[in-house]
Amino acid sequence: MKKIILAIFCLFIVGTSFAQNEEADAEYLKILKEYTLNEDGSTDFHYSKELKLLTHYAFHRLYGETFIVYNTDFQTVKINSAFTIMADGKKIITPDNAFNEVLPRFSTNAPDFNNIRELVVTHTGLELNAIINLDYTISSKKGFYPALMGDEVLSETSPVNELVIRVNIPVSQNLKFELLNIVGEPVINIEKEKKVYTWTFESMPANSKDYYQDVDQIFAPRLIFSTAKDLHFVYDQFINQDAFIFNTNESMDKVVDKISANETNQLTIALELQKLVSNDLGTLNIPLKYTGFKCRSAVETWNSNQGTHIEKALLLTALLRKSNIEAEPVAIIPDVYYNKEIGNLLSFNNFLVKIKLEKYGEVFISANLIGKQNLKFELEGLTPLLLDKNVESLKVFPGKPITSKIFVVGEFVIQNPEKLVGKINLELKGQANQYFTLYNDSSKIKSIIKGGVSGKNLTSAKLEKLTQEESRTHLEFEIEDPFSKSNNYLSFELPYINNGSENWHINILPAKRSAPLEIQEPIHERYEYTIVFPNELKPVSPHKNIEIKNDAGYLLIKFEKSEKEIIITKEIKFDKKIIGIKDYGSFREIMNTWNNSNYKLIIFKD
Repeated sequence: MKKIILAIFCLFIVGTSFAQNEEADAEYLKILKEYTLNEDGSTDFHYSKELKLLTHYAFHRLYGETFIVYNTDFQTVKINSAFTIMADGKKIITPDNAFNEVLPRFSTNAPDFNNIRELVVTHTGLELNAIINLDYTISSKKGFYPALMGDEVLSETSPVNELVIRVNIPVSQNLKFELLNIVGEPVINIEKEKKVYTWTFESMPANSKDYYQDVDQIFAPRLIFSTAKDLHFVYDQFINQDAFIFNTNESMDKVVDKISANETNQLTIALELQKLVSNDLGTLNIPLKYTGFKCRSAVETWNSNQGTHIEKALLLTALLRKSNIEAEPVAIIPDVYYNKEIGNLLSFNNFLVKIKLEKYGEVFISANLIGKQNLKFELEGLTPLLLDKNVESLKVFPGKPITSKIFVVGEFVIQNPEKLVGKINLELKGQANQYFTLYNDSSKIKSIIKGGVSGKNLTSAKLEKLTQEESRTHLEFEIEDPFSKSNNYLSFELPYINNGSENWHINILPAKRSAPLEIQEPIHERYEYTIVFPNELKPVSPHKNIEIKNDAGYLLIKFEKSEKEIIITKEIKFDKKIIGIKDYGSFREIMNTWNNSNYKLIIFKD
């Protein structure tokens, strides 16, 4: 049975590959990625590629250069060979001046990370049907990495005819590995006193170019491996560096004292410290693999006025603790990559700070962005892992699916074509509830409403309830000259909430799709507006009632008209954050209807 499934999968991959190759700008004839753990603990990464160029765009914009990033303090790069085979078979050796070392963009203006360099290889002799050949090795000193680790997305930006992943380890070692979204087993041999694991994949299609894909590539074919005993082994090494001591200096203490001097509410203090770290210190987007998973201390980060994502999280933790707030850094790992049996720190893709407050419970905040809400409402599909050297076992806080809810009820009275008055009641829950924003400044509720009614039109804005879970608001407004006029027709845009489905900006939905689609959050959004109009106005909006209920979600658009009023109901609901390919057509039907401008306006004839 397993062989039948593998055969079917391979046929699917081959068929898809042929279809994609017809439109591809280039194709990889062969890619080799070879990892080696040496007896002394040093490691080598050997890479080679043969890339055939099929369009002018391929060598003018896509593949004219190769970028090799490495840490000069612990790593060396050796170019084994670099040449191009032109269309007529002529071999062009890449000249010496085509290899240039520069600072990676993420290390610019970051003196503490100027040891990270980027070797830019400029390929020469490029033309249609030319084949780029490049072979290089990155050697890393013992201790730079806590183990030999790999996290390889197997698909590339162009189709790959043959991809070989090889891992060489001492015979005394064992390799833990996992394949995701693809079927295959390694060939295991003993060669030159090494245990060699070899995976060979053929006719791999290119990455999907679809919009609105999940940011963590959880549906891409992927190989994860490590020589570590388990996750706890590399976790211990990571958190037992000095950066996790959380010391502060005199300058940091003064800032904490100043913020805490006239404030007793812990949440207010925490949000002020978050604002300080997020806004006043630069953020360096340097992946941990280029620092050897080493971090600077909170004091070093503070003194340099900038830090990586993890360093800023450690700094914020130190400041919070200094203010007597219980705080811990957490690593964020996509659920599908969290595997306690595989010791792979490459799965850490973000870092937050978890604080525990008496009145508010557990609160998750970022050290890099000012959030509108407790980030616990955004952790669906993610596993926060506590980074604490004092815990004996791994401690996680699995994210739970939470549906954002937006319920809006409005009553509008058109007194005449030049004046509209009314009131709106808002009920916001989950991620849609901008709790932190409103906690800091309740007047910000005025900016939540958009469309035909905006903050400048409000005569009253009362926040009737505010908790992390829910907020309720009553708005009253008065609008002079509310309509857009065209000949004898008057149109008015129905109000909407700015952080609902409109904020997703999902407007480009082609008929076909090759990858699952991710929306910002599960949501239930409902608007019910009663519009009273004078006798001289006649509604001419398309009074078409639509109800769609399918595997993707639910939509309702309803018009109820009487002699002097119209009741408009608009409702949309998605229970899942990930829309699979089989449900994409159903999702597209709902979103295209929801985005139809005809259902966003109310139109009258004067």
